Amino acid sequence: MELDMKSFKRALLLGALGAMLMTAGDLSLSLIAPSNSDSGLYAREAYMNGSYGLWRPVFLLITGIPGMFFYYFGVRAMHDMIKPECKKLRFLIKYGGLGYICSGAALHFFVGSLSYWVTSLTTEFGRETALRIVDSYYDRFIGGEYLLYIPIAALMLGSFAAVISGRTALPKKMAVFHILTWQIILVSIPHIRMLFSPDIITADYAFSQSSGNAAAVIMFIACFIWAVRSEERGG
Repeated sequence: MELDMKSFKRALLLGALGAMLMTAGDLSLSLIAPSNSDSGLYAREAYMNGSYGLWRPVFLLITGIPGMFFYYFGVRAMHDMIKPECKKLRFLIKYGGLGYICSGAALHFFVGSLSYWVTSLTTEFGRETALRIVDSYYDRFIGGEYLLYIPIAALMLGSFAAVISGRTALPKKMAVFHILTWQIILVSIPHIRMLFSPDIITADYAFSQSSGNAAAVIMFIACFIWAVRSEERGG
């Protein structure tokens, strides 16, 4: 399979830039004071700590919109690396990627906005009332939010399956650098750490919240390095 290496490498670098911007947004969500009362590292209560300044959702917006724009190029690279005869996989990656592009920044801003409203309403009504109001609002959208994860799962699982089955231009060993592989690694780090120390620390939130986008940075850069080395060997 022949790839347009110049276009492929450019798409990977732009995709890495987008993933970095999204990771920065993740960190603005997760760099918060830890609390051992949190019921889980992914629980939204972890972000409802009542101290979110307005700069956080603003930062999420200004990193999320360009982040998803540049991330598109990385998704396009994931599509282009699949062999042309694998039409169903290419279809899955193409439209799963479009769904992800549409949903990523929206999810970021939605969570950040709810976190800020807890802060704002706490000063007027107290924390318990603020949480009850925001929870009631959130519960109206939770079904729709879950639907947004369907294209994300299709993109990540479809791409990983393509790599390990040899249906891409990449060697199978590149599955080691895939988004799915590194997301599992990164999200496991806080759980492994907590086997030795049960106290939650801020880094636990950061690893959990930013695992997906940080993993994408690793994959795009690894694929770029592979592309450069492939050109050198071919030369």
